[in-house]
Order: sequence, then structure tokens, then C-alpha cells
Amino acid sequence: MTTPERTIDMAQILSILRAVAGQLDFRAVIHAASSAIRDLLPHDHLDVALLSPDRTVLTAYETGLHTEWDAATTATKPVEASPIRDLFTGEVDHILTDDAQNDPRFHFEGAFSKPIFAAGLRSRLHVPLKVEGRVIGALSFSTQAIASYGPAEVDCAQIVADILSSYIYALQQSELAKQSELQQVEAEARAEGLRIGALHLTEELEYARQAVGMDLHDQTLADLTRISRNLKRLVAKASLRGGELQPLQEDIDHCLRELRVIIDNAKPSVLQFFGFGQAVEALLERTVGSAATPLTWRLIDDGTCGLDELPPATVVALYRIVQEAINNTLRHAGASRIEVRLTTEDDRARIVVEDDGQGLAKVGGRRTGGLANMRTRASLIQADLVTGPGSGGVGTRLELVLPPRPLPPEPRKCTER
Repeated sequence: MTTPERTIDMAQILSILRAVAGQLDFRAVIHAASSAIRDLLPHDHLDVALLSPDRTVLTAYETGLHTEWDAATTATKPVEASPIRDLFTGEVDHILTDDAQNDPRFHFEGAFSKPIFAAGLRSRLHVPLKVEGRVIGALSFSTQAIASYGPAEVDCAQIVADILSSYIYALQQSELAKQSELQQVEAEARAEGLRIGALHLTEELEYARQAVGMDLHDQTLADLTRISRNLKRLVAKASLRGGELQPLQEDIDHCLRELRVIIDNAKPSVLQFFGFGQAVEALLERTVGSAATPLTWRLIDDGTCGLDELPPATVVALYRIVQEAINNTLRHAGASRIEVRLTTEDDRARIVVEDDGQGLAKVGGRRTGGLANMRTRASLIQADLVTGPGSGGVGTRLELVLPPRPLPPEPRKCTER
């Protein structure tokens, strides 16, 4: 069977351009193009198959007879299973067959040709969609008749493909951008959900920690205090020699002091009653002042941080970070000085803990566990934690920067009547 000579003129090109102009999805584009070129290139089925960015799979969109090639039926198919895979790889510049049902190119092991045969498609014409000389997909025409296309139709089909390729490519990039944005939004939503969940868990652990502190205070500390008083009365009796019980009395007094430290760490009452600055000062006095190695400390509080105005859970998290930083210095840094600064810069509260010790590089893994805990706590309250050398490259500097405080709402204006 021979086909009449076909040519495409400027009027037909403009007709195709007008048909697809303003179409915002692939199916709308190929449906509009199908209507515009049906007289030029008769077809029972028209589809566009697009390569993925990694060029391993393809997605097809069709109009006319419905087949399993369509994206609505099968999301993606491997290129290696496509009957026209040689077109995607650039090994041929077109594929033309009078009868796909009997063409060996459409019959090979693993070929996804079933949709073609099920729809009774015989004549097939495939040309590449190219952008800047690179194949991005294929435009395919099919009929249920035998030998519907010839060399003239190949030329016309390639012109149509060249007209559509840039438009289709722009739609594809837009779709990929939307998918990427959606994936990013979903990932951020999941991360935020995990952050909030972890923050709630941390809060519950903090409440449990404070409850343990209260129980120790109300029961264990009270019991030990009573035992200590009774022991002192025994020592005071003339019938007993105080020297024999004195070591026991000192052990109990030591336990009482340690227990009070544990209770205050678990339930920082100074933080609750006197605020963040006073709590950090008390922490420095208690921990640094009682350190085995002499260590000087200084607290600089400019009074403008507004830390006490933050949610209680955030304030506690900040306190725990400073507490961990101070403990790290005492345990590992070998420092002679530690300084804590509470300041505000660019409307962002900043907490800096700096020492003149060995620095993170020399101390190595001994401080990484505590640093990881601090980073986790900081991320849960959306604060930035930056570590580095201290002043003059000596020691360690830890800077905690809180998110900018939201502006207060503008006062409502009364309307005069």
C-alpha cells in the first residue's frame, strides 16, 4: 500500500502552534496537537514518551486509543523494555514499520509491546523529540491499518516533533521542579514533625527528671537529714565518744551535699524562681567554685537577651546546653578560666561559653558526646550552635544563637465615630 505525498506548510505549522499555546499539561498538549495534525498525519493513536533525567525510564502520555503505555496506567517503564529503545539511545533517527504485529523489532524478550498488540496497532511511526541536539523523548503515530506511513510522513512527523519538543521540554522541567519542591516541602514537614515530636519527648523527659528531683528532695533528702540530726544527738551523748562516729557523720554530710547538687541539677529551682542569668551564675558558683582544680569564672549579662520571656521548655533547654558546656570544660578542657556571656545582637539572643583550655582538636572524642547532646538540644529549639577556638586561637568557644524574636503585633487603632 502506498500513501499520497504529504507536505507541511506554514499555515499548518501556525495551526499547530496555536493549538498547543496555553496548554499546561502533557495530555492537553498532545490532544491539541492531535486535532491540529490529524489531516496531515492520520492516526488512531498518538503518544509522547519522555525520558527521565537519568535516562533509564520513560513516561508516556497518549491520546486516541487508550493503551497500557499511558502514565495513568503505568507510571514509568524501563527504557530497555521499550520497542523503540534504539530511538531513545540515538542509534536510529526514526522508526517506521508497516505492521508492528509482525515486525521483529517489536518482538524481543522483555519487550513491553503488549499494549500495541492489544490495541491492534499496526502502522507505526516514531521520531525523536530533541532539545539542543539531545533526545528527551519520542513522538509516536499509530494506525490500525497496514502501511499507513512512508518517508514523506517521516519528514512531516519530525517537523511536528521539532515544533513540540521545546514546549514539551518546558512542561517537563516545570513538572520536575514541582515534584522537587513538593518533595522538599514533604521532607521539611517530616523533619518538622520529628523535631516537634522529639521536643515534646524532651519536655516529658525534663518533667520526669524534675519529678525525680522532687521525690529525692521530699523523701530521700528528708530521710538523710533526719538521720544526720539523730547521729549528731548520739555524738553529743556523754556515753559515746564522738570521735568514733565523726567519720560516719562526715560521710552523711557529704552525701547530703551531693544529693542537693543532684536535686538542683534535676530541678533547677533558681532558674524557675530567679531567671536564666541568676541560674547560670548559681551554676558557675556551685560547679566551678567547687572544682578540684582552681578555675576562675566570669558571667557577663547585658540584661537585654529576654531569655526569661521565652517558653519554659526553651529556657530549660538553653540552661541544659550551658550546663553541659560548663561540665565539658571542667572534665576535659584543662582550662584555668571560663566565661559565659549573655548578649543580644541583631535582635537575636546569643549565649557564648568560652574557656582557655586545650580546645576541641586536642581533646578529641572526649567532648564529642556532650557536644552532640548540645547540638541535638539546640536543633530542637531551632537555635544555631557554632563551636570553634576561643580568643586568640586558644581554648574553645561555643556560641548559641537563637532565632530572631517575632515583632510584637501593632496596637489596634480605634476608629472615631
